[in-house]
This record gives sequence, C-alpha cells and structure tokens, in this order.
Amino acid sequence: MFEADAYMLSEAVSISRRDVSNITAAAKDSKIYENFVKLKENNINWVHMEHPDYPQRLINVFDAPLGLYCIGRLPCDERPSVAVVGARGCTFYGRKMAFELARSFAEMGIQVVSGLASGIDAAAHRGSLEAKGYTCGVLGCGTDICYPADNADIYNKMLVSGGVISEYAPGTPPDAWRFPERNRIISALSDVVIVVEAAARSGALITADQALEQNRDVMAVPGRADDRMSEGCNKLIKDGAMIITAPEDIMQCSPVSRLLLKNKEIHNKNFFTENINSENTASCSELQDRNLLASKKNMVYSVLGLHPKNTDEIISETGFDISTVTEELLMLQLEGDVEEVSKNCYIRIK
Repeated sequence: MFEADAYMLSEAVSISRRDVSNITAAAKDSKIYENFVKLKENNINWVHMEHPDYPQRLINVFDAPLGLYCIGRLPCDERPSVAVVGARGCTFYGRKMAFELARSFAEMGIQVVSGLASGIDAAAHRGSLEAKGYTCGVLGCGTDICYPADNADIYNKMLVSGGVISEYAPGTPPDAWRFPERNRIISALSDVVIVVEAAARSGALITADQALEQNRDVMAVPGRADDRMSEGCNKLIKDGAMIITAPEDIMQCSPVSRLLLKNKEIHNKNFFTENINSENTASCSELQDRNLLASKKNMVYSVLGLHPKNTDEIISETGFDISTVTEELLMLQLEGDVEEVSKNCYIRIK
C-alpha cells in the first residue's frame, strides 16, 4: 500500500480522504527511517543546526547548511583550525609548502581543513596525517564518494583519524557547480584560510573571498612574479592578505594564537592537578622540573639577552624544533618578558 501514490489510493472506494492522507504521511515517515538506517549502516552521522556537535564556527555564517553529513569526527570548536587550499595542478614547490605547513600545524595542535582535491588540498591532508594531526575534507559530493578516486588513501585514513564532511546526502555525485558552493564551508570551519598556489582565476580565490565575507583572516604564500600559478597569491598579498612563508607566521592570526595559548594554559593546569592528586605526590619544585612545557619556556628565555637573536639562533641554542620555540616565544611575549624588536628577532626585557 505504501508504494501507491495519493491518486491511486483516492480511487479506491473503501479508503477515505483522511486515510489517504495518513497513509501517504506514514509512507514518507517510513522512507525517512529507512534512510536513517542506511546512514547508520555506513557509519555516516547527520548533525543538524540544533545539535550540540554542530560546529560553532559554521553556525554563525549566514548561509550555513541546515545539517552536515559526517564520517569520522567534526572539527573541535576549542582548537585552532586552518584551511589550506590551492591549485589542483600545482607545482612541486606548492605541494611541498602545503605539506610542510600542514605537518607543522598538526605538530602545534592546529586542525587542518581542506577539500580533498588533487594538488594542494591533498598535500595539506597528507602533511597533517603524517604528523598524526586532525584533518578533515569538505566534499562537493556525498561523504560515501571519494572524489577524486586517486585520493582514496587519504580518504580512508581520514575516516579513521579525521573527518569527511558534506552538506550533500550520500550518493550525491560530484557535479562541478557543487564545489564553489562547498568552499564556504571550508572557510567557515577555519580561523584563517591559507592559499598556497593559485592562478589568477581559481577556486582557491573563491574560498579566500568567502573567508573575508565571513570575517576570517586570509594568508598567502608568495611566489615568483612570472609564475602563472602564483598570480592569485601575489594578488591577494597586494590586496592586503598576510604573507606566510614559515609555520610560525600563523601566529599573526590572533584567533589561532589565542586558542593555542588557551589550550596551553589548560594543559599546564591539568598537569599540576593530576600530579598533585596522584598517590605519589611530589614536591612543588619536583613538579616544576617535570613540567616540560615550563622548562622549555625557561630555556628559551635563558638564551635571550639585550642583543636581538633570531629564531634560527634560538633553535640552534635550545635544540627545540621551530613550533616549540614559536609557542614559547609567544608565551613569553604575552607575559611581558620578551619583545620582538624586528621580524623574528627577540630580546629579553626583564
């Protein structure tokens, strides 16, 4: 009976109009339930705008999707999030920059968002996965479709340790017009959009424009003036985008630096709470010695003086990696102990 349409049911003499209405409504409810069961069978979650897991970064965008289909995990609202986008037909330079930036971001605790496309997107996802960080791909098709198929290895890894997201129902094909539309989600899920390589007219520039409309920061990797694949990035810089040439440049983005600092403070607080409440409680001085984050900060501070030192010198003298040095310098600046007197050059002021 559920297979019959309203007209066929109304032609049946023994069925009233009210029964026809009830039957057709029940048939719709049945299909909704069947679709829900299919989602669960394929480990696909659907999160609507009223759900507590719906990303807060996205909910304030005026054209936010009413719901998201997701396999894996959605980005965490309490952690900084960066979009890395660019050309599909990128150069080796662009691919290397995207990979290295994303890997360093993951090591710093920054989430990486991109579109799972070939080229820059794929390199960014790979870089984050290499560092065992969280990365998610926002698709222009159903979450059950890996497009392009060449990125199946990235797709499968993100299903386990990251997330695959779409506003389109499972089975939706990757039609070309859907990709510019999905770009607004990539930018909205991020605190800053980084364009690594882009021609004068490209989808990455659409994402950058949408980021500005959403009050997000935009950064660009500069390229050669005569390189067609750098025309878009160089134009963004001319128009006021921040330049990024190294991972620590991400600290120019205040939402990212603020969240990193907040998470660091929580980490320090949890460290002391866990140790003080443990069965083998140590003395305060012993706890400070065991607090690696605090000792790293002291070591960075100790190599500074009244004469400026650049980050390369600090890295050389402390033996820390660039992300650690950058984080500790940020903390010291916020505490008023260190000052950046010129680009990447620091002195002790206390």
